[in-house]
Amino acid sequence: MMRIAIAVTGVVLLLAGASAAAVGLGAADVFGALSVRPVFDPALVRFAGGTGWFLPSAAGVAELLALAGQLWLVMQVRVLVHRRWPDLDAETRVRAHGAAADLDRDARSLPGVEDVRVRLTGTAGRPRLLLNVSCAGDALVGELYGELGAGLVERYRHAVGMPELPVVIRFRPVLPRPRPRRRSPQPETA
Repeated sequence: MMRIAIAVTGVVLLLAGASAAAVGLGAADVFGALSVRPVFDPALVRFAGGTGWFLPSAAGVAELLALAGQLWLVMQVRVLVHRRWPDLDAETRVRAHGAAADLDRDARSLPGVEDVRVRLTGTAGRPRLLLNVSCAGDALVGELYGELGAGLVERYRHAVGMPELPVVIRFRPVLPRPRPRRRSPQPETA
């Protein structure tokens, strides 16, 4: 949902900038000479010049908005970094790497499993295990989930030393691609 709001905001800002550039270049002069008119209304200019608080207040609001945007961007980068590289100590990272290799190998040996991706993400205070499983279209997902949760994930948790580690398992069915039909030559009719 947040991505949709960001995309809509970006599109609105892009359209506003493009329309301002078009007006400044004279593309909208069919409605009158908009490009030669001042940007701000003269009454607004007189008001801003007559009061000592308007321009500093507007600058302060702009600074607060810029600061909020920068803080939001830093938080998004932080989340992205913690997804890729968990904030864990070196010993736990080594154990997690070895346990992930074992989990990957054992999960691939389950019937119907074609591909597995194991990733430990999150922070030191809130780690979690992401397990993406690509399985055949006719695989029994309930049985795979039981096998993964009952044995393989528990061994991973034990090997890493985090018995309460939250686990997210995502199943993706891999359906066989239909083969393109070869066209047989059609007999010519006279």
